[in-house]
Amino acid sequence: MSPKLTVWLLQTGEPLHCDPGNPRPMRAMNLANALANAGHKVVLWSSAFYHQEKSHRARASTAIRISAHIEIRLIPSPGYVRNIGPARLWDHAVLGYRLAQELGHEEAPPDVAFIGYPPIEAAAVMTRWLSKRGVPCLLDVKDQWPTIFTRALPAPIRALGEVALWPYFYLGRRAMRDASGIVAMAEEFLQWALAFSGRTRSEKDRVTPLTTTDARVSEADLQNARRWWDGLGVPADGRARVCFIGSHSQAFDMNAVATSVSQLAALGQACEFVFCGDGESSAQWRRLMSGADNVIFPGWVDRPQIEALAERSMASLAPYHNTEDFAMSIPNKVIDALALGLPVLCPLEGEVQRLITSHGVGLCYGTAAGASLSECLVRLLEDRALRLELSTNASRLYREQFSFEMVYGGLVTHLEKLAQASKLAVRHG
Repeated sequence: MSPKLTVWLLQTGEPLHCDPGNPRPMRAMNLANALANAGHKVVLWSSAFYHQEKSHRARASTAIRISAHIEIRLIPSPGYVRNIGPARLWDHAVLGYRLAQELGHEEAPPDVAFIGYPPIEAAAVMTRWLSKRGVPCLLDVKDQWPTIFTRALPAPIRALGEVALWPYFYLGRRAMRDASGIVAMAEEFLQWALAFSGRTRSEKDRVTPLTTTDARVSEADLQNARRWWDGLGVPADGRARVCFIGSHSQAFDMNAVATSVSQLAALGQACEFVFCGDGESSAQWRRLMSGADNVIFPGWVDRPQIEALAERSMASLAPYHNTEDFAMSIPNKVIDALALGLPVLCPLEGEVQRLITSHGVGLCYGTAAGASLSECLVRLLEDRALRLELSTNASRLYREQFSFEMVYGGLVTHLEKLAQASKLAVRHG
C-alpha cells in the first residue's frame, strides 16, 4: 500500500536510525517509526552533527534512505565540544542558515510537519517556510529557550539580557506563532510555551510525554545480558542496588548522590550503585565516587542489558538539578524508570513531585520533600513491601499513561487529523 501522507519531521540533538551501535530511540526515531508503521512517508530532517557523540555524521548535505517509508536528510553544521557555550550557538545559527538554503530547493511541501524546538533558528526557519505554504505543523517544545539563557542572570539585569538576546526571543516567539499547534512533554511546559508566545490554547495543542518504546527483547538476548552483568560483578544475588542509565551531563546533581553513597556506608547499609552511560561529566562523577567500593561505571549499555539490570535493581535514580525547566516537565529518566517497573528517586518539584506522590511510584528527596536521598534509600532497604508496592504502581502508571502506543499512536492520529482538516479547508476555501 502506498504511503497515505508525506510527513516532515525536524529533530536535532537526538540519535537517528543511521547512527551505529543500536542507539536508544528518542522523539525523532519513535515518531518516525510510528508514522511509518501507519503507512505514511516520513522525511526526517536533522543535523549532520551528532550531539550525543560530538561527531559529524556527514560533512555535506546528505540524504539516507532507511526504508520504503523513512528518509533522513542531514544538514551540515560546524559542531561543538561543550553543550553550553558560544560554539553551540554558532552551530545552531549555521544549521538554521543551511536549512534555509536546502528548503530553497524544495518544490513539493509535505502534508503536515512536526518540528523540534530548540534549536530556535532551525525551528523558526522551518515553521516560517511551512506557514507561507499553508502546511500545518506542530512545534515540539522540549526546552525553555531562550528564557533559560537569561534566568541565570541576576534579577536587576535580566531585562538587559533579554535586550541583548532579542533575536532569539523574536525568533522563538515567531516559531511558536507560525506553528499550527504546540506540543509539550507536560502540562506546565505547554502553559509556559503558550504564555511565552502569547498564544491562546486550542484543540491543536497537545501534551505528549517523552516515553520510550514498549518493545521487549528476546529471551536469548536477555540471558546473554544477564551473563554479561554476572561477569561484570553485578550478580542477581539479592543485594540492594540502585541504577542510573543515561548521558552523564550537567543536568544531574551528583553531589547529593555522592553524599548518600558515603552516608549509607557510614550507617552500615549495604547498597550498590550502578551508573550506566557516559558523557561530558563522567570524569567528574568518577572523582566524586572515587573512594567508594560499591559504585560501578559499566559505560553504555544496550536494551537487553538495561532490562537485565532492572531485574536486579530496587530503584532508579533521576537526580536532576531542581531547575524551573525540569520542574515543569516530566523528563525521560522518570518515564524510563516507570517503563522498567522501578521506583524512581528524584529531587524535582512540580510535575514530577506531583506524579510521584499522587501515584505512589517512587520517593522524592531534597529540601521540598523534607528527606535526604539517604533517608529514602534506607526506607527502601528496610521495607520490602514498600519496594514492591512502588514497583507495581510504576508499571501500572506506565501502562495507563505513558505506553508507546498510547502516546505515539495518539500523536500520529493528531497529525493525521491536522492534515485532513487543512485539506478540507483548502477544498472548501
